[in-house]
Amino acid sequence: MTDELGFFIEEGGRSIGPSSDDDLRDRLREGTLDPDAVVRIASAQVRAPARAWATLAVRRSSANPLPKPADPRESGTGSASPDILSGPREVLDMLLYVLFEDGKSSGPLTGEQIRRAVEGGKHRTALVAILGTEDWITARRLFDRTLTDGSGVVVAKATQTAAVVRCPTCLELVLASSSICPECDEPLDPASAARSSRAGSMPDEPEGAGFLRLHWRPLVTFGAILGLILGGITLRFLAPGRLKAAEQRAASAQTPAPTNAACEHACWSGEACQSGQCTWQRPKGVGHLKSKPSVSGPWELPKDVSDALLLDDERFAVGLYSGVQIRSTKTGQALELVSEALQTRRLYRVGETFYAVGPQQVSVVDAADTRLLKTIDLGAIIGDVTLGANGRRALISLPGAHAIAIFSTELHSEIDRIRFGDDAVGPVGADDTGKRALTTTGAQPVAGLADPQGGAVYAFDPARLATAQDRVRASMLGNPVAVLMAPDGESSFVVLRAKNAIVPLEWLPSGAVRQKTAIETCDQPEQIELVRKTRQAVVRCRRGRAVEVFDLTTGKLVRHVPLSAPATDMVVSPDGEQIVVALPGDNDGAIGLVDTTTFEVELVPTAAPPSRVRIAPDGTSVLALSDRTKVAWVLR
Repeated sequence: MTDELGFFIEEGGRSIGPSSDDDLRDRLREGTLDPDAVVRIASAQVRAPARAWATLAVRRSSANPLPKPADPRESGTGSASPDILSGPREVLDMLLYVLFEDGKSSGPLTGEQIRRAVEGGKHRTALVAILGTEDWITARRLFDRTLTDGSGVVVAKATQTAAVVRCPTCLELVLASSSICPECDEPLDPASAARSSRAGSMPDEPEGAGFLRLHWRPLVTFGAILGLILGGITLRFLAPGRLKAAEQRAASAQTPAPTNAACEHACWSGEACQSGQCTWQRPKGVGHLKSKPSVSGPWELPKDVSDALLLDDERFAVGLYSGVQIRSTKTGQALELVSEALQTRRLYRVGETFYAVGPQQVSVVDAADTRLLKTIDLGAIIGDVTLGANGRRALISLPGAHAIAIFSTELHSEIDRIRFGDDAVGPVGADDTGKRALTTTGAQPVAGLADPQGGAVYAFDPARLATAQDRVRASMLGNPVAVLMAPDGESSFVVLRAKNAIVPLEWLPSGAVRQKTAIETCDQPEQIELVRKTRQAVVRCRRGRAVEVFDLTTGKLVRHVPLSAPATDMVVSPDGEQIVVALPGDNDGAIGLVDTTTFEVELVPTAAPPSRVRIAPDGTSVLALSDRTKVAWVLR
């Protein structure tokens, strides 16, 4: 700004210029310009000695000595120029000042330095004078523009002692020589100032005042508020008809909410009736794998590994003969071993814990700190474990004992055991109500052997005691290997591996089930999963090298999705947006990601054939396990 506008030299009532700061600086060095010559900047009417402009300051020498700072106690009262008092902040920042505070002078300091200190709460009683002048001005009134305007700046009256007193109006410390308080612009009463300057924690505290005298007002206020609250509570309980109103509210609470009033059929759990249709409400905090996910691994696992389970984003568990080993999802390194869970064959996530299932026992392990909570011996060979109504029950099949054990996942203990004659029951399916379930006698045959042609399905009620069960047996020829129950329990589906079909079952009011017309599927269907978002079922076919999507309402095929290899395992993401399939090859393989909206397939190659996939509870990561090469991958 200075190079563009220039400076003017005031001489004999005339202004000579403009001159650049470089010209004036050279003249000051050469001695052709008196350092005390009055100079002003072209953009304002602020006049000050040449030595007082920071941009014209030159190195001090014997030819250009720094003048001794004046002492307001010796120089007396100065008269501040009106141009200085009303000057712009940018111009005042360019000047050099002498600062007088606590009986000491310091400087020169730029106006910008003093202004920032004043804005930070410093120099509350300091005086400043432009370098080379004796016009002392209160620093805060000159630089703190949150106070009055420039015309109201108070010029301090210097005294011999520069004593300070407390203003009786605003209680701020001010110079005793001032007649007007620079903080509040109120007159300073000498008697009040002398009285307020006495030592004390509170200047307006009466001598010898007690606690009640000082605080009676807030005590009365709080007492009045408390009295109003207590009075309102008392009147509320004494009001007539209070119990009747409570009974009416309880009755209205028991009346079903009209969420499905506009819908033709009752909505499933997790759905809401909107515009006459049941709309699925996506749970919070869940998702699916992104396109082109990152792959960590492969990591070599012990040769006796039987199953794997994702615990969180940092850890996964593998089942071994020696226990459950916890490994890192970032490096694959073993972190710890839960040695109490011996001979673990399968791992299942159950809420905040996971079940390590052995030949005849279930070990309950805390998923957060991998601490063994308890071990339950069932006394029979364990088959599959299925979570029941909202995760509060676990249905454990015992093929050798021809029974289903009902487990409480809150107490982690067996509640009851339902027996089914001489049939070795296996896979189990349950609805969300916890009152209907199915179990089948089918099983996956050993590789190379033919499917058993027989089979049966049992319908039972997991919420009733075993002695009160109406076990309904329905013959189901064709090796029923998997079942799917609708969340509302009104319909169910059984997969027949040997017949390449799924059979819909209708539940009758008596508790019996009736078979409907079988729906043809791809070759060797082995697994069926529910897609809650679209009310559809996904069937995985091994030899058919495909997955097929069926509409549960109409029972019709929605889409046949061909795959590049036989599918050995499948999971559906918790948000219903993606189907993850394991596709092993001869020497390598891939993980298939199927979009449930477009049914497009994205393949993620793996260096070894994957055989099983396990998804995290939030759906954002997937663990793939190879039974052939004993390695694992983590996809994110």
